Amino acid sequence: MEFLDFPLKETLLRAIEERGFTEPTEIQEKAIPLLCEKDVDFVGQAQTGTGKTAAFALPLLNRINPSDRGVQAIILSPTRELANQICEEMRKFCIHEKIRVFSVYGGVPIDKQIGQLKKLKPQVIVGTPGRVKDLIYRKSLKIEGAKYAVLDEADEMLDMGFLDDVKEILANVEEKKTWMFSATMPKAILDLINNYLNDPEVIRVKKKTLSNENITQKFYVVKDNDMREAVGRLLDSFEDYYGIIFTKTKLEAKSLTDELGFRGFLVDSLHGDMDQKHRDHTMKKFKEKRVKLLVCTDVAARGIDVDHLTHVINFGLPQDLESYVHRIGRTGRAGHKGLALSVINPSEIRRIFHLENLTKAKILRERIPSVEVIKDSMVRRTLNQFEFLFDEVKKTDNNDGAFELFCDEFEDLSKEDVLDVMFKYIFNESIKRLDRNPVLDLEPKKRQQRKSVPASKIVPDSRGNVRLFVNVGKSDGVSLNDLIFNVSDELNLEKRKIRNVQLKDKFSFMDVPVGFYEKLVFDAKLAVGNKVIRFEPTDNHIEGASSEGRGRGNYRGGSGRNDRGGRRGGGYSSRGGNRGNHRGNSRGQSRGQVNGNR
Repeated sequence: MEFLDFPLKETLLRAIEERGFTEPTEIQEKAIPLLCEKDVDFVGQAQTGTGKTAAFALPLLNRINPSDRGVQAIILSPTRELANQICEEMRKFCIHEKIRVFSVYGGVPIDKQIGQLKKLKPQVIVGTPGRVKDLIYRKSLKIEGAKYAVLDEADEMLDMGFLDDVKEILANVEEKKTWMFSATMPKAILDLINNYLNDPEVIRVKKKTLSNENITQKFYVVKDNDMREAVGRLLDSFEDYYGIIFTKTKLEAKSLTDELGFRGFLVDSLHGDMDQKHRDHTMKKFKEKRVKLLVCTDVAARGIDVDHLTHVINFGLPQDLESYVHRIGRTGRAGHKGLALSVINPSEIRRIFHLENLTKAKILRERIPSVEVIKDSMVRRTLNQFEFLFDEVKKTDNNDGAFELFCDEFEDLSKEDVLDVMFKYIFNESIKRLDRNPVLDLEPKKRQQRKSVPASKIVPDSRGNVRLFVNVGKSDGVSLNDLIFNVSDELNLEKRKIRNVQLKDKFSFMDVPVGFYEKLVFDAKLAVGNKVIRFEPTDNHIEGASSEGRGRGNYRGGSGRNDRGGRRGGGYSSRGGNRGNHRGNSRGQSRGQVNGNR
């Protein structure tokens, strides 16, 4: 399906064609025809960056009556940036219509916005909940007659504490249709749907993968103190870039921006302490590419939607790993390739495995480019910047009078000497810095290899199962259902076939069909928080395993085929002696084990 196939006004279709849009995204393909043809309440669940704005903006503009001068629709968004972007997008779509769209938000004088509202008389209001509510209380914004209310990024508004404001605003619009878009559906959002929407049509865009196949993901491991230098070297190695660098704190954003600016990069920062005028100015420079890098926190970046970013760089991993997906989703759009690079310290390495499990994509460990590669890239990039000067020199011979003084100074130098002076003047400081610490990468730790037992050495029990030790338990925040569900999902195995699950404080046991042993032990990538989940067979399932010194193994759960007593003993070796047998038997007599399929 193409945009031209949608039941939209001719004026809207013309604007879409002029903007070069041809094929809709999945949420657009499903939502636009439905909202054009049915006058209903609506819920759309799709991730950030999937084209939700056009999915509601086009059918909404299709329903606006240009001759009606009252407010016909109110759109609520969590941030000023997103409100502005929605407003800009809608104005571009209705360029051939006399529909007035206006955005309101905090951070600017409210009196000025009141004056603009009176003068413009907009039919569509886009705003943040706080400012919209203030304007309603001042009786400067009248939305009682609005026919449509749109909630964009509803889950973000919940996270930012706007939900009560949203409910108040919705209560002011009595006869309306409500359209809601959200990436996730927490309980508070579901309650909002049940209480404020009337039998809504629901469309969900399934998460095929949480990350885009057009995005190449890499990570680099350095010391904390070397992270800024590492980011600088990565940028030095690129011949071109246009991207966002994410930090966890405002202080990190400021210090990194200062460092990169000092090194000559076209960079600026965006953070919560900036006033609206400064934020707007910064975003304008970034969109016009007068600034090639924007350093910001996750909160400051909410609502930023800029096309054709080539790079997203993580200065450390976010606390909430879902935020990683939102971060990197800003590159690799519309068929373009993108790079997502994470510079991390050693303590964050384990979280990479969790991210791979979350995104279902490989994140490659790479080395910071060598000093030689960086030096070559710096020279090439500088020479590219000189190209326009060479053209100017060919066009005109007019030089300032001071040029003669400049020439006199170099009069006695050969061409090679002049080039040597220029090279040192331009690159000397950068080269010294690189040579002082040529290698930043930390080498992967060589871990002592655990005994890997091939599937050919595994002896299943009479049911065809193998007993496994699992290195996580209750103290890691794991529940019985979580453990079973994640193993079931990873193996694509029915939950009822994961049997005799014991959840201890610091570890667990389970029985799985022997046919799934190899995939679970060698290939599975499961994690709890920062901890990678590891699976090992108990000794009584290993061909030729000695019965001596199996105390720890017996305590670790044996075959698990009997809910009481001795057989709970059986198995995994290493702590030695009869201590394990004693523990296994005595504990088994008084306490049964939890069965995974009950």
